[in-house]
Amino acid sequence: MTALLYVVGIAGMFLILIAPHEAGHFALAKLFKVRVIEFSIGAGTRLWSMSRGGTLYAIRAFPILGYVRMGGMEAGDFEDPNGFHHKAAWQRILILLAGPAANFVVAMILFAGLGMSQLNSDPGKVVTVVPGMPAGLTGFVPGDRITTVNGQPVSPGYVQKVEDAAPGKPLAISGVHSNGRPFTYIVEPVCDKQNKCHIGLGVAPVVTVGSALLDGVAFPFRAVGEIVNGLGALITGQVPGGVFGPQGFTGPIGIADVTAGAVSQGPSTYIFLVALLSVALGFTNLLPFLALDGGRVVVVLLEVLRRRPFDRASELNFQRVGLAALLAIAAVISVLDIQRIATGQFPGFTH
Repeated sequence: MTALLYVVGIAGMFLILIAPHEAGHFALAKLFKVRVIEFSIGAGTRLWSMSRGGTLYAIRAFPILGYVRMGGMEAGDFEDPNGFHHKAAWQRILILLAGPAANFVVAMILFAGLGMSQLNSDPGKVVTVVPGMPAGLTGFVPGDRITTVNGQPVSPGYVQKVEDAAPGKPLAISGVHSNGRPFTYIVEPVCDKQNKCHIGLGVAPVVTVGSALLDGVAFPFRAVGEIVNGLGALITGQVPGGVFGPQGFTGPIGIADVTAGAVSQGPSTYIFLVALLSVALGFTNLLPFLALDGGRVVVVLLEVLRRRPFDRASELNFQRVGLAALLAIAAVISVLDIQRIATGQFPGFTH
């Protein structure tokens, strides 16, 4: 049963990443009257298909890929009047950007939904107690409600604020246990060498419907910032091993392994990971590399600047070379992923 759960979780993750991305391209192509030959989710053997309005809709066996075949983008079909290349530049750019945009929207929805599942109006709700730390040794347990600290009503982040204001000074904390019994504890924080003091208590953040929605909208932008910082650290050698080290680039196999770990940690960790991967997929596709959406956008912009189109056959060949290079890189990274997992070097995922 656990193995089945892992399989469903991994397949579901890839579908949540791939299906909206391709649906974004598809929706804008249809909006701008581009002839869509096929809209496929998955790769390999066709499991299901139907034709409607001149488009073949298909679900294929392996959910790690997907594609939208548009008219005018293949040899012998370049002159299709309803093909992709015969549309205005701004329309082509929007079609290309719709895939990454869909990934960002999915991430917003997932992260906002995660916040909605954790609505909390109590600024003193205890959710974690670190074993061996002063709070746990004193008698705190998850589910307690803190009402006052040093006689003052508790507010979001107030416990840490009091600790920071008077490092090491004992705190008088009052509240109610989950069984309704009131308590008052005197807790003395422990401080590290930087004089940062803690009592080992985790209080749930206050989460409202509004804050959950705002956090959801902001999540892709914050995640992109973290991704850019991470890439910078890899490229500049700040991360041991660099881009191909244990904490370097990860391919489909590594992503599947991380997803399996997230499944075992529960729904909230799994949803957070999928939201993060959705942002990563959208961001990666915006990079100006051949065969990626960003690379194709660059081609359209260059055509606008030079005021004439490129030779379509040559462009197609360049895109094929770019795709072959990306697949080769993915293959190398997949081999590294297998080695990392086999040797226990893969860092996994923590949230």
